[in-house]
Amino acid sequence: MKFMLKDYFNPNKMRIFTALILTGILSVASSLTLIKDATGATAKFSLETSNEVLKDNTKPNLLPRPVANAVLQDLGRRQGISTRQVQIIDYNQQTWRNGCLELPQPDELCTQGLVPGWRLVVSNDEQNWIYHTNSNGRSLRLASTNTSSDKLPASIKNAVLQAASERLQQPISQLTIIQAQQQTWRDGCLELPNADEFCTQALVSGWRVVVNGGEQTLVYHTNQTGSAIRLNQKASSNTLAPVQIPVSELPPPLARYVVFREISGGGFTGITYETVLLKDGQLIRMRIGNANDSERSVRRVSLQQVQQFVRTLERSKFSKFKNLSYPAPSGAADYFGYTLTSQEGTVEYNDISLNNLPKNLQTVVEAWNKLVGSAK
Repeated sequence: MKFMLKDYFNPNKMRIFTALILTGILSVASSLTLIKDATGATAKFSLETSNEVLKDNTKPNLLPRPVANAVLQDLGRRQGISTRQVQIIDYNQQTWRNGCLELPQPDELCTQGLVPGWRLVVSNDEQNWIYHTNSNGRSLRLASTNTSSDKLPASIKNAVLQAASERLQQPISQLTIIQAQQQTWRDGCLELPNADEFCTQALVSGWRVVVNGGEQTLVYHTNQTGSAIRLNQKASSNTLAPVQIPVSELPPPLARYVVFREISGGGFTGITYETVLLKDGQLIRMRIGNANDSERSVRRVSLQQVQQFVRTLERSKFSKFKNLSYPAPSGAADYFGYTLTSQEGTVEYNDISLNNLPKNLQTVVEAWNKLVGSAK
Protein backbone atom coordinates (compact mmCIF):
# COMPACT_ATOMS: atom_id res chain seq x y z
CA MET A 1 0.00 0.00 0.00
CA LYS A 2 2.86 2.42 0.77
CA PHE A 3 4.37 1.76 -2.67
CA MET A 4 1.08 2.52 -4.42
CA LEU A 5 0.61 5.83 -2.58
CA LYS A 6 4.16 6.89 -3.34
CA ASP A 7 3.72 6.04 -7.00
CA TYR A 8 0.58 8.18 -7.25
CA PHE A 9 2.36 11.28 -6.14
CA ASN A 10 4.77 11.73 -9.04
CA PRO A 11 4.34 14.95 -11.12
CA ASN A 12 2.22 13.46 -13.93
CA LYS A 13 0.03 11.28 -11.84
CA MET A 14 -0.40 14.03 -9.29
CA ARG A 15 -2.20 16.14 -11.91
CA ILE A 16 -4.50 13.24 -12.78
CA PHE A 17 -5.24 12.59 -9.12
CA THR A 18 -5.99 16.28 -8.52
CA ALA A 19 -8.33 16.38 -11.52
CA LEU A 20 -10.22 13.37 -10.21
CA ILE A 21 -10.64 15.00 -6.80
CA LEU A 22 -11.91 18.25 -8.34
CA THR A 23 -14.30 16.32 -10.57
CA GLY A 24 -15.64 14.47 -7.53
CA ILE A 25 -16.14 17.71 -5.60
CA LEU A 26 -18.01 19.29 -8.48
CA SER A 27 -20.14 16.17 -8.83
CA VAL A 28 -21.04 16.16 -5.12
CA ALA A 29 -21.81 19.92 -5.23
CA SER A 30 -23.99 19.40 -8.26
CA SER A 31 -25.82 16.57 -6.50
CA LEU A 32 -26.36 18.70 -3.41
CA THR A 33 -27.77 21.48 -5.58
CA LEU A 34 -30.17 19.04 -7.21
CA ILE A 35 -31.24 17.69 -3.83
CA LYS A 36 -31.76 21.21 -2.51
CA ASP A 37 -33.78 22.16 -5.58
CA ALA A 38 -35.88 19.01 -5.28
CA THR A 39 -36.55 19.66 -1.57
CA GLY A 40 -37.46 23.26 -2.28
CA ALA A 41 -39.84 22.17 -5.02
CA THR A 42 -41.55 19.71 -2.68
CA ALA A 43 -41.97 22.35 0.04
CA LYS A 44 -43.23 24.87 -2.48
CA PHE A 45 -45.78 22.39 -3.79
CA SER A 46 -47.07 21.72 -0.29
CA LEU A 47 -47.20 25.41 0.57
CA GLU A 48 -49.06 26.37 -2.57
CA THR A 49 -51.57 23.55 -2.42
CA SER A 50 -52.15 23.20 1.31
CA ASN A 51 -51.63 26.65 2.82
CA GLU A 52 -48.26 25.99 4.41
CA VAL A 53 -48.46 22.33 5.31
CA LEU A 54 -45.69 22.10 7.90
CA LYS A 55 -42.78 24.45 7.35
CA ASP A 56 -40.19 21.71 7.88
CA ASN A 57 -41.39 19.20 5.30
CA THR A 58 -39.23 16.28 6.45
CA LYS A 59 -41.83 13.76 7.64
CA PRO A 60 -41.61 10.26 6.17
CA ASN A 61 -45.29 10.29 5.13
CA LEU A 62 -46.56 13.46 3.46
CA LEU A 63 -50.00 14.71 4.42
CA PRO A 64 -52.48 14.20 1.55
CA ARG A 65 -53.69 17.47 0.06
CA PRO A 66 -57.43 16.56 0.42
CA VAL A 67 -56.94 16.01 4.17
CA ALA A 68 -55.15 19.34 4.63
CA ASN A 69 -57.75 21.24 2.58
CA ALA A 70 -60.67 19.61 4.42
CA VAL A 71 -59.27 20.56 7.83
CA LEU A 72 -58.42 24.12 6.83
CA GLN A 73 -61.84 24.67 5.25
CA ASP A 74 -63.61 23.25 8.32
CA LEU A 75 -61.64 25.52 10.62
CA GLY A 76 -62.35 28.50 8.37
CA ARG A 77 -66.08 27.83 8.59
CA ARG A 78 -65.97 27.35 12.36
CA GLN A 79 -63.91 30.45 13.11
CA GLY A 80 -65.08 32.66 10.26
CA ILE A 81 -61.53 33.30 9.12
CA SER A 82 -59.65 32.95 5.84
CA THR A 83 -57.68 29.75 5.34
CA ARG A 84 -54.74 31.97 4.37
CA GLN A 85 -54.50 33.08 8.00
CA VAL A 86 -53.74 29.59 9.35
CA GLN A 87 -51.20 26.87 8.69
CA ILE A 88 -50.74 23.22 9.58
CA ILE A 89 -47.76 23.16 11.92
CA ASP A 90 -47.70 19.42 12.71
CA TYR A 91 -49.28 16.16 11.57
CA ASN A 92 -48.92 12.42 12.20
CA GLN A 93 -50.52 9.28 10.85
CA GLN A 94 -52.82 7.60 13.36
CA THR A 95 -55.07 4.56 13.59
CA TRP A 96 -58.21 5.46 15.52
CA ARG A 97 -60.03 2.73 17.45
CA ASN A 98 -63.59 3.63 16.39
CA GLY A 99 -65.69 5.45 13.83
CA CYS A 100 -65.86 8.51 16.08
CA LEU A 101 -62.10 8.95 15.59
CA GLU A 102 -61.80 8.58 19.39
CA LEU A 103 -63.77 11.80 19.89
CA PRO A 104 -67.32 10.68 20.73
CA GLN A 105 -70.03 13.19 21.47
CA PRO A 106 -72.15 12.72 24.61
CA ASP A 107 -74.38 9.62 24.25
CA GLU A 108 -73.02 8.95 20.74
CA LEU A 109 -72.75 5.32 19.60
CA CYS A 110 -69.47 4.76 17.74
CA THR A 111 -68.93 2.01 15.21
CA GLN A 112 -66.24 -0.39 16.43
CA GLY A 113 -63.32 -0.86 14.07
CA LEU A 114 -59.86 0.51 13.34
CA VAL A 115 -59.88 3.67 11.19
CA PRO A 116 -56.59 4.79 9.55
CA GLY A 117 -56.21 8.55 9.55
CA TRP A 118 -54.33 11.63 10.65
CA ARG A 119 -53.84 13.91 13.65
CA LEU A 120 -53.16 17.54 12.69
CA VAL A 121 -52.29 20.70 14.58
CA VAL A 122 -53.39 23.96 12.93
CA SER A 123 -52.23 27.40 14.11
CA ASN A 124 -52.56 31.10 13.38
CA ASP A 125 -49.62 31.87 15.71
CA GLU A 126 -52.04 32.85 18.49
CA GLN A 127 -54.27 29.77 18.79
CA ASN A 128 -53.82 26.06 18.07
CA TRP A 129 -56.50 23.62 16.91
CA ILE A 130 -56.13 19.81 16.94
CA TYR A 131 -58.02 17.69 14.41
CA HIS A 132 -58.60 13.94 14.02
CA THR A 133 -59.43 12.73 10.48
CA ASN A 134 -59.80 9.54 8.51
CA SER A 135 -57.37 8.72 5.69
CA ASN A 136 -58.98 10.96 3.05
CA GLY A 137 -60.31 13.82 5.20
CA ARG A 138 -63.98 13.12 4.49
CA SER A 139 -64.50 12.36 8.16
CA LEU A 140 -62.95 14.79 10.63
CA ARG A 141 -63.43 16.06 14.16
CA LEU A 142 -62.07 18.97 16.11
CA ALA A 143 -60.33 17.53 19.16
CA SER A 144 -59.41 20.68 21.03
CA THR A 145 -58.84 24.39 20.77
CA ASN A 146 -56.47 26.37 22.95
CA THR A 147 -57.87 29.88 23.14
CA SER A 148 -57.51 32.72 25.59
CA SER A 149 -61.23 32.58 26.50
CA ASP A 150 -61.21 28.84 27.21
CA LYS A 151 -57.99 28.50 29.17
CA LEU A 152 -58.38 25.65 31.63
CA PRO A 153 -57.56 26.70 35.22
CA ALA A 154 -54.52 24.94 36.71
CA SER A 155 -56.55 23.63 39.66
CA ILE A 156 -58.95 21.80 37.32
CA LYS A 157 -56.18 20.57 35.04
CA ASN A 158 -54.29 19.10 38.00
CA ALA A 159 -57.38 17.51 39.51
CA VAL A 160 -58.44 15.89 36.22
CA LEU A 161 -54.96 14.60 35.38
CA GLN A 162 -54.57 13.15 38.88
CA ALA A 163 -57.93 11.38 38.63
CA ALA A 164 -57.11 10.03 35.16
CA SER A 165 -53.68 8.88 36.32
CA GLU A 166 -55.22 6.84 39.14
CA ARG A 167 -57.92 5.47 36.86
CA LEU A 168 -55.61 4.42 34.03
CA GLN A 169 -52.65 3.47 36.22
CA GLN A 170 -50.41 5.71 34.10
CA PRO A 171 -48.08 8.56 35.09
CA ILE A 172 -49.40 12.06 34.47
CA SER A 173 -46.57 12.67 31.99
CA GLN A 174 -48.21 10.15 29.61
CA LEU A 175 -51.63 11.85 29.70
CA THR A 176 -52.84 14.68 27.49
CA ILE A 177 -55.86 16.96 27.84
CA ILE A 178 -57.22 17.04 24.30
CA GLN A 179 -60.39 19.03 24.92
CA ALA A 180 -61.68 21.44 27.57
CA GLN A 181 -65.00 23.27 27.38
CA GLN A 182 -66.79 25.45 29.89
CA GLN A 183 -70.18 24.04 30.88
CA THR A 184 -73.12 24.83 33.11
CA TRP A 185 -74.40 21.62 34.70
CA ARG A 186 -78.06 21.31 35.66
CA ASP A 187 -77.50 19.82 39.12
CA GLY A 188 -75.02 19.32 41.94
CA CYS A 189 -74.12 15.86 40.61
CA LEU A 190 -72.72 17.49 37.46
CA GLU A 191 -75.36 15.53 35.51
CA LEU A 192 -73.67 12.26 36.52
CA PRO A 193 -75.65 10.91 39.50
CA ASN A 194 -74.75 7.64 41.17
CA ALA A 195 -77.41 5.03 41.81
CA ASP A 196 -80.01 6.28 44.33
CA GLU A 197 -78.10 9.55 44.80
CA PHE A 198 -79.99 12.74 45.57
CA CYS A 199 -78.70 15.67 43.53
CA THR A 200 -79.21 19.29 44.54
CA GLN A 201 -81.21 21.10 41.86
CA ALA A 202 -79.14 24.13 41.00
CA LEU A 203 -77.01 25.29 38.10
CA VAL A 204 -73.30 24.56 38.58
CA SER A 205 -70.65 26.28 36.48
CA GLY A 206 -67.78 24.02 35.50
CA TRP A 207 -65.86 22.25 32.76
CA ARG A 208 -66.05 19.20 30.52
CA VAL A 209 -62.51 17.86 30.09
CA VAL A 210 -61.34 15.06 27.79
CA VAL A 211 -58.11 13.23 28.66
CA ASN A 212 -56.25 10.91 26.30
CA GLY A 213 -54.07 8.16 27.74
CA GLY A 214 -52.98 6.34 24.61
CA GLU A 215 -55.46 3.46 24.42
CA GLN A 216 -58.18 5.13 26.49
CA THR A 217 -60.02 8.44 26.40
CA LEU A 218 -61.72 9.65 29.57
CA VAL A 219 -64.35 12.40 29.84
CA TYR A 220 -64.66 14.29 33.13
CA HIS A 221 -67.23 16.76 34.47
CA THR A 222 -65.98 19.25 37.07
CA ASN A 223 -67.22 22.26 38.97
CA GLN A 224 -65.61 25.68 38.61
CA THR A 225 -62.68 24.98 40.96
CA GLY A 226 -62.02 21.27 40.41
CA SER A 227 -63.06 20.35 43.97
CA ALA A 228 -65.88 18.23 42.47
CA ILE A 229 -65.03 15.91 39.60
CA ARG A 230 -66.86 12.96 38.04
CA LEU A 231 -66.06 10.49 35.27
CA ASN A 232 -68.57 10.31 32.40
CA GLN A 233 -68.20 6.60 31.65
CA LYS A 234 -70.72 6.59 28.83
CA ALA A 235 -68.90 9.33 26.92
CA SER A 236 -65.46 7.89 27.60
CA SER A 237 -63.85 5.58 25.07
CA ASN A 238 -65.24 2.06 24.85
CA THR A 239 -62.03 0.54 26.15
CA LEU A 240 -62.41 0.20 29.91
CA ALA A 241 -59.93 1.77 32.24
CA PRO A 242 -58.49 -0.86 34.61
CA VAL A 243 -57.73 -0.54 38.30
CA GLN A 244 -55.03 -2.34 40.25
CA ILE A 245 -56.15 -5.37 42.25
CA PRO A 246 -55.07 -4.94 45.89
CA VAL A 247 -52.42 -7.48 46.86
CA SER A 248 -54.62 -8.68 49.71
CA GLU A 249 -57.37 -9.62 47.20
CA LEU A 250 -55.21 -11.58 44.76
CA PRO A 251 -55.91 -15.32 44.52
CA PRO A 252 -53.10 -17.79 45.38
CA PRO A 253 -50.49 -18.35 42.65
CA LEU A 254 -50.70 -21.43 40.44
CA ALA A 255 -48.87 -24.65 41.17
CA ARG A 256 -46.14 -25.55 38.68
CA TYR A 257 -48.26 -28.21 36.98
CA VAL A 258 -51.19 -25.78 36.39
CA VAL A 259 -51.35 -23.77 33.14
CA PHE A 260 -54.41 -21.61 33.75
CA ARG A 261 -57.25 -21.04 36.18
CA GLU A 262 -60.65 -19.38 36.02
CA ILE A 263 -62.74 -18.47 39.06
CA SER A 264 -66.29 -17.42 38.17
CA GLY A 265 -69.24 -16.41 40.26
CA GLY A 266 -72.04 -13.93 40.83
CA GLY A 267 -75.51 -13.47 39.42
CA PHE A 268 -78.60 -14.32 41.45
CA THR A 269 -77.25 -17.63 42.77
CA GLY A 270 -73.93 -16.35 44.04
CA ILE A 271 -72.34 -19.75 43.39
CA THR A 272 -68.62 -19.74 42.62
CA TYR A 273 -66.77 -22.25 40.44
CA GLU A 274 -63.08 -22.86 39.87
CA THR A 275 -61.78 -24.36 36.61
CA VAL A 276 -58.10 -25.27 36.20
CA LEU A 277 -56.13 -26.50 33.19
CA LEU A 278 -53.22 -28.83 33.94
CA LYS A 279 -50.16 -29.30 31.75
CA ASP A 280 -51.20 -32.87 30.96
CA GLY A 281 -54.51 -31.67 29.45
CA GLN A 282 -56.79 -32.33 32.42
CA LEU A 283 -59.52 -29.73 32.89
CA ILE A 284 -60.89 -29.85 36.43
CA ARG A 285 -64.00 -27.92 37.45
CA MET A 286 -65.30 -27.73 41.02
CA ARG A 287 -67.70 -25.68 43.07
CA ILE A 288 -65.93 -23.61 45.71
CA GLY A 289 -67.37 -24.09 49.18
CA ASN A 290 -69.07 -27.40 48.34
CA ALA A 291 -68.03 -29.70 51.17
CA ASN A 292 -69.15 -33.01 49.62
CA ASP A 293 -67.31 -32.37 46.34
CA SER A 294 -70.37 -33.60 44.39
CA GLU A 295 -69.98 -30.99 41.64
CA ARG A 296 -66.40 -31.86 40.73
CA SER A 297 -65.76 -32.91 37.14
CA VAL A 298 -62.62 -33.93 35.26
CA ARG A 299 -62.39 -33.71 31.48
CA ARG A 300 -59.53 -33.59 29.01
CA VAL A 301 -58.14 -31.66 26.08
CA SER A 302 -55.21 -32.70 23.89
CA LEU A 303 -51.63 -31.66 24.60
CA GLN A 304 -51.71 -29.87 21.25
CA GLN A 305 -54.66 -27.78 22.46
CA VAL A 306 -52.80 -26.95 25.67
CA GLN A 307 -49.76 -25.79 23.69
CA GLN A 308 -51.94 -23.78 21.34
CA PHE A 309 -53.60 -22.02 24.28
CA VAL A 310 -50.20 -21.22 25.82
CA ARG A 311 -49.13 -19.67 22.51
CA THR A 312 -52.32 -17.56 22.54
CA LEU A 313 -51.39 -16.26 26.00
CA GLU A 314 -47.95 -15.31 24.71
CA ARG A 315 -49.13 -13.70 21.46
CA SER A 316 -51.82 -11.72 23.27
CA LYS A 317 -49.29 -10.58 25.89
CA PHE A 318 -51.54 -11.69 28.72
CA SER A 319 -48.78 -10.78 31.16
CA LYS A 320 -49.26 -7.05 30.49
CA PHE A 321 -52.69 -7.28 32.20
CA LYS A 322 -51.03 -8.56 35.37
CA ASN A 323 -53.07 -7.82 38.51
CA LEU A 324 -55.53 -5.53 36.71
CA SER A 325 -59.29 -5.43 37.22
CA TYR A 326 -61.84 -4.15 34.69
CA PRO A 327 -64.78 -3.23 36.95
CA ALA A 328 -68.46 -3.25 36.13
CA PRO A 329 -70.20 0.11 35.50
CA SER A 330 -71.29 2.00 38.57
CA GLY A 331 -74.69 0.78 39.78
CA ALA A 332 -74.57 -2.50 37.84
CA ALA A 333 -75.98 -5.58 39.56
CA ASP A 334 -76.49 -9.32 39.01
CA TYR A 335 -73.48 -9.75 36.79
CA PHE A 336 -70.94 -12.59 36.68
CA GLY A 337 -67.35 -11.86 37.59
CA TYR A 338 -64.34 -13.77 36.30
CA THR A 339 -60.80 -14.03 37.67
CA LEU A 340 -58.25 -15.43 35.22
CA THR A 341 -54.80 -16.49 36.40
CA SER A 342 -51.77 -17.69 34.45
CA GLN A 343 -48.24 -18.34 35.70
CA GLU A 344 -47.53 -14.65 35.04
CA GLY A 345 -50.41 -12.90 36.76
CA THR A 346 -54.12 -12.36 37.36
CA VAL A 347 -56.81 -10.28 35.67
CA GLU A 348 -60.46 -9.66 36.60
CA TYR A 349 -63.43 -8.78 34.39
CA ASN A 350 -67.21 -9.26 34.23
CA ASP A 351 -69.75 -10.35 31.62
CA ILE A 352 -71.28 -6.85 31.34
CA SER A 353 -68.00 -5.32 30.20
CA LEU A 354 -66.69 -8.20 28.09
CA ASN A 355 -67.13 -6.44 24.75
CA ASN A 356 -65.33 -3.36 26.04
CA LEU A 357 -62.17 -5.15 27.15
CA PRO A 358 -58.90 -4.60 25.27
CA LYS A 359 -58.83 -6.73 22.12
CA ASN A 360 -55.91 -8.87 23.29
CA LEU A 361 -57.73 -9.74 26.50
CA GLN A 362 -60.90 -10.56 24.56
CA THR A 363 -58.80 -12.94 22.44
CA VAL A 364 -57.62 -14.79 25.56
CA VAL A 365 -61.17 -15.05 26.94
CA GLU A 366 -62.44 -16.37 23.61
CA ALA A 367 -59.63 -18.94 23.36
CA TRP A 368 -60.23 -20.10 26.93
CA ASN A 369 -63.99 -20.51 26.44
CA LYS A 370 -63.36 -22.43 23.23
CA LEU A 371 -60.90 -24.72 24.99
CA VAL A 372 -63.33 -25.42 27.85
CA GLY A 373 -66.15 -26.07 25.40
CA SER A 374 -64.09 -28.64 23.49
CA ALA A 375 -63.10 -30.70 26.58
CA LYS A 376 -64.30 -34.31 26.69
